[in-house]
Amino acid sequence: TLHQGGVVQTQSGEWWAFSMMDHNAVGRLLCLSPVTWKNGWPYLGLEGNLTRSPRTWVKPNTGVTSEPHAPYERSDDFSGKSLKPVWQWNHVPVDGKWSLTERKGYLRLKALPSKDFWQARNSLTQRAVGPVSAPTAELDVRNLKEGDVAGLALLNYPYAWIGVARTGNGLELQWYDQRTDKWQKQPLQAYTIWLRACCDFDSDNASFSFSTDGHAFTSFGEEARLIYQLRTFQGIRYALFNYNTKGVEGGYADFNSFVSEEPRCKGLTKPIPYGKVITLTSLADGTVLAGWRNFLRPVAATDGRDDNKAFKFRVLDRGNGRIALQSVADSGFVTVVGLGGMAEVRICQEDQGEASTFQWEDMLRGDLMLMSLKTHRYLFVDPEAKSLCSADAPGTRPDRKDGSCFAWKLAEE
Repeated sequence: TLHQGGVVQTQSGEWWAFSMMDHNAVGRLLCLSPVTWKNGWPYLGLEGNLTRSPRTWVKPNTGVTSEPHAPYERSDDFSGKSLKPVWQWNHVPVDGKWSLTERKGYLRLKALPSKDFWQARNSLTQRAVGPVSAPTAELDVRNLKEGDVAGLALLNYPYAWIGVARTGNGLELQWYDQRTDKWQKQPLQAYTIWLRACCDFDSDNASFSFSTDGHAFTSFGEEARLIYQLRTFQGIRYALFNYNTKGVEGGYADFNSFVSEEPRCKGLTKPIPYGKVITLTSLADGTVLAGWRNFLRPVAATDGRDDNKAFKFRVLDRGNGRIALQSVADSGFVTVVGLGGMAEVRICQEDQGEASTFQWEDMLRGDLMLMSLKTHRYLFVDPEAKSLCSADAPGTRPDRKDGSCFAWKLAEE
């Protein structure tokens, strides 16, 4: 559900809407939706499917062409004279208790008294990024004093962290999950340590690990369940921290680097298989799409699809993430006719342009929806009904088992 935003007009006259969407533990994402004016009112969505914003669409025409780029540099070696704009303090900072200059190339955080991480001052944070990311912090802990705890946290309510504490017996590697109130602790012999959290915001789980050489990482602690909640609204934030549990000002931790890795920053689970042959399986009932008497229909997966060309379609590139599906059996094109109702998805021998074109919408879990450019609605298989396909679904349900989501896999021609 989209909420809270505004409507803007580009230099070329197009209308677009900015709005927010609650998206799992990563928090509220900023979304961009095409706007269609109808009877004097702006609707988010496209003609034929008003109020439903497409997950994937062409970017606004602003009259300017620019290369895609990330708006922030999330990784930091702390060699600059000031913090990068991506960073934010969790509380109003005590400026005399942190520094970028006392040790060149390091962020120094001096421990202030706090009973726990939640109330710690001078915790430096930045927003987590999805769908998958892994922050790694390198820090020097030799100057921690007894009671100090420094490390890397997933700031939220509840929170989880991995860090190093100075106890009466020396340095100790620690992990804590506020949701379960579980700890893990073990002695630490090294002064320099790398701490990592691997976060998957599709499954909302995170795992933690550490290294003493920056290369070989060892798992530590349990998998943490990430939660989006309406108490603080911020979603997960990565945090660098140092506080003292003895009620006094402690020593200091020197952070040498923070690296945010984003293995799926391109947005697609898998590249669109242009020029290749695929099969499409409904997530709702496991049926496979097939060409049948010039119609598209679902067929039980046991009907020999590996050898039957009727189940196989070549993916043709139509630009901007749009594709056509060409039947391997007879070279016809999957085409939407009429209003896209039941039995109005046909196999036509001639490419019908827009009617034979679909927007490939990756759903980030290895599945997809195919939006017809003719109807601006989605290819649909009525679960268990064994009826012919349509292209009139407005969207999908959260469980993705309504009949408009499909898994695809490569097939031999």
